[in-house]
Amino acid sequence: MKRKFQRILGVSLILLTWIIWGVIFILPFLKLTLKQYAVIYPVLIVSTSIFWVGAALVGKELVQKYNLLPKIKQWFKRAVSTGKKG
Repeated sequence: MKRKFQRILGVSLILLTWIIWGVIFILPFLKLTLKQYAVIYPVLIVSTSIFWVGAALVGKELVQKYNLLPKIKQWFKRAVSTGKKG
């Protein structure tokens, strides 16, 4: 029961950070003052640590299951190797 709650909380925190970071795409279209931007950007920075707390709660297995970084690295290596002239 406790482990299930940890995973739900962890996934919720990760989703929350995605939503917070999604705000970046609409910020240029909002008419905000410099003071308002000064409040928003630290929130974005803090949300990064919220992501890592969520990842720690979810567990290593689930994070590795959805990790796309190795796939992206592999794609870039393949793109660079096929792009070489020789």
